[in-house]
Amino acid sequence: MENIQKSSKLQKLLLLTIALIGIAIGVANLYGQEVATVVSLSIYIPVTVSLVVLSVIISKRFGIKGDHGKAWILFLIFAITWFAAERITLYNNLVLGEEPFPSEADAFWLAGYPFLFVFMIFYLKPLKNAIAKKMILFAIAISMSLLTLSLYIISLGEVDFNSLEFVVGLSYPIADSIVLIPAIIGLTLFFGGKVNFLWSLMCIGIVIEAIADTGFLLASLDDTYYEGHPVDILFNWYYAIFSFGVYHHITVFKDHRKDPYKNVQELR
Repeated sequence: MENIQKSSKLQKLLLLTIALIGIAIGVANLYGQEVATVVSLSIYIPVTVSLVVLSVIISKRFGIKGDHGKAWILFLIFAITWFAAERITLYNNLVLGEEPFPSEADAFWLAGYPFLFVFMIFYLKPLKNAIAKKMILFAIAISMSLLTLSLYIISLGEVDFNSLEFVVGLSYPIADSIVLIPAIIGLTLFFGGKVNFLWSLMCIGIVIEAIADTGFLLASLDDTYYEGHPVDILFNWYYAIFSFGVYHHITVFKDHRKDPYKNVQELR
């Protein structure tokens, strides 16, 4: 009963956080791009710092022993690389007054994807017996559909196929489509009643990230994107959702165990 109450409070706090982020960036846009840029980049600071701090805590708790420990070490590396990317973007925008693409930030963002993907493989491993072949095929189909849409959006612009900008821009939808596969499998398990909502937050975060990247492509196509654009609401959301997902695991697994998911019922 106590765990149910804690989960309910955490879910309410998550919804409140998401609402506040959306309202803050939405209202900031009413006052112009400059205000929206400052507000959006300012929100990135606490949400990314929280993610790194929580990732450090859970990584220290499990160390490198077992699949669970390895998984969170991988996630920590992912969190650090994207944290670095956000700091570079913050410096470029607020200090230099520039929005270069590609930039050093893109190198860190793209470097984080392999760690996120392998993390998800480890994350799903305790539930491998519940993962049917049709779930995998469904996830691949959804992922490829989003990739096709992204490639179509890219093709609508003036594309220089030999440019670094094209290569980097193309890398994001490809990377998103790869990490999206295990995320969709995880959400399928959630809707099938195999896992609870808070466990599925890591998967939800990835799905929102992929949607945000697609929105970024659309806004970039007609040259309307700027730091603080409404699509940045989604970018901030997935950091917040990841943070709540990590925090949930910290509260559930309060001591170091060789196999935290030995009792799969804990995930329901």
